[in-house]
Amino acid sequence: MSALEQVNLTTLENQAFALMSRLHVILRRQNGRITDIEYMRIDPGYCRHVLDLAARMDGDDLAQICEKLEALYFGPDGLFVRTPPKPPLLARLAPQQAAEKPRQPQADEERAYVGRLR
Repeated sequence: MSALEQVNLTTLENQAFALMSRLHVILRRQNGRITDIEYMRIDPGYCRHVLDLAARMDGDDLAQICEKLEALYFGPDGLFVRTPPKPPLLARLAPQQAAEKPRQPQADEERAYVGRLR
């Protein structure tokens, strides 16, 4: 992927995040509905569900946000069409944490440490 394509992809992701944030606030204020923006960003099924839910509600602003998100994610050159969704942040951190094993203390260090406590 070229640098220009990466910049375009990042711009689209930023626009989508801003729209999802607005959608989240509107749904929270109008219906008390809480959405997960991170999960919406990575799971096409959940994203589609939230957009369908919001589309059934009243509000011009909601309709505009849903249309824009629909185009950003599911359009012909959408984020879910163009690239596979990213795994959740915690899932990306898990392999790193598993690779880092805690240091096992040496027997001499343990005895020396315990001996100094008394």
